[in-house]
Amino acid sequence: MISSGATVITNDITNSGGTIENNGDLSVNGNIVNNADSLFDSGSSGTVTFEGSSAQEITGTNDVVFFGTVKIDNSNGVALTNTSTGSDQTINGTLSFTSGKLTLNGFNLTLTNNSTGADASTGYIVTNGTGAVKRTVGSTAASFPVGNSAYNPVTLSNSGTSDTYGVKAIDHEPANANTKHMVNRSWEISEETAGGSNLSVTAQWNSGETTTDFDLTACAVGLTADAGTSYTWGAVDTASGTDPYTRVGTGFTGVGTFTVGDYYYAGITFDLKVILAGAYNTTNNNMDKTLNDNSLIPTTDPYGLSTTVAAVPAGAVDWVEVQLRSGTTPTDTIKRYARFVNQAGQVIEEDGSLMKVTGIEKNNDLYVSVHHRNHLPVMSASTVSFSVAAPAYNFTTALAQAWDDATVTTNDAMKEVESGTWALWEGDANNDGEIQYASGSNSDKGSILNEVGTTTPGNILSSVYKKTDVNLDGEVQYASGSNSDKGTVLNVIGTTTPGNIFKAHLPN
Repeated sequence: MISSGATVITNDITNSGGTIENNGDLSVNGNIVNNADSLFDSGSSGTVTFEGSSAQEITGTNDVVFFGTVKIDNSNGVALTNTSTGSDQTINGTLSFTSGKLTLNGFNLTLTNNSTGADASTGYIVTNGTGAVKRTVGSTAASFPVGNSAYNPVTLSNSGTSDTYGVKAIDHEPANANTKHMVNRSWEISEETAGGSNLSVTAQWNSGETTTDFDLTACAVGLTADAGTSYTWGAVDTASGTDPYTRVGTGFTGVGTFTVGDYYYAGITFDLKVILAGAYNTTNNNMDKTLNDNSLIPTTDPYGLSTTVAAVPAGAVDWVEVQLRSGTTPTDTIKRYARFVNQAGQVIEEDGSLMKVTGIEKNNDLYVSVHHRNHLPVMSASTVSFSVAAPAYNFTTALAQAWDDATVTTNDAMKEVESGTWALWEGDANNDGEIQYASGSNSDKGSILNEVGTTTPGNILSSVYKKTDVNLDGEVQYASGSNSDKGTVLNVIGTTTPGNIFKAHLPN
């Protein structure tokens, strides 16, 4: 027993059985080798200080199980064994750093208390291998004083079910594949019991640890569970601090690899509005969502972009494709996105929030084009600046919002569905950029007839998601009537000149 107020200095400690009750100060200048049960008695409240003149190890086949305070005061460092055999370790008290680092190698370290004194100048826990720092995290913020080649701690709080989390700091972003717009660090976070998490994650990095073009004023914490193929991003905002820097992300319900990226990956919020004339209801002054109400909208987009969602948003009318085009050569498409449009004409993400534009630089002025599978596409009359904090474009307010291609003389670029409200023309049943009622290979009327069958043109295909359903009511109908898709095409063309062809107003 080491009594309170007493100081004991020793070199190596090798334990093959028995315990030490330490209520004083135990100074260790060599290694601790524990091959038995816990080395320290659970009643210990003293301090164990590692202060050797050369590198030290905590090794052996069993967990030492420290109680009281463990202090690292060795500039050459302490390691959880540098061999392939050893044991995970537990500190049931306080871990503090005066000088030097504690390196985990291939072993885990469980902490039961918030650490004190860890920083870049005094020391921290080095997660250089498979070993992680573990601790229980509930609603109170818990620090993980980790790093690898530099100090990159992370702080977690959990408003979900309390759980034990493991953290490793990694010296590169996920998959080490991105070359710009990211912090060149990541944190692998695991949980003991899957599910129930609602994590707030605060990540810290230092000057010089970012890749090219990273924007401190518009960054976010992101989570990937597939080595960087896809991410869930938190809110975009300015990083805190002046070096080191921190950014917090909230609402993470899973674990994996966390990192920090900027707007390029997390997205620029884009307030984009457009109306589809085929679904517009003049009685309600918005679009009907009949396809959605009947669970007909697929969870993978119909534009070949392979965008898949877990569930279609409750307010969605249909998928639309949004294209960003060069501000100098508007025929050149730079990016394509598959998103949803809701009843009010707002283009939205899966969760119902405003659309986010990813993969473009902020200093871009671009044309915006919106496409739908059976409506004529439309492009903005002017460029949109994506260098501003909240870019927006509203196609619904005026015909002048649409690009006017002077070579197209048979129709306006958009349709006025009611006074002052403009929409994309409906009726392009074969999605060829034209609406044609007359017979011929490009006839939309013919496409509808072919869909329902030439022998029974009065038949109705019900509960379908088809391009030939130009009024978006979930049915393809060739026969005359208020719900007729053939009639919708004829109404667009005009009853007096049914042979006319309406064409999309896009730049040539």
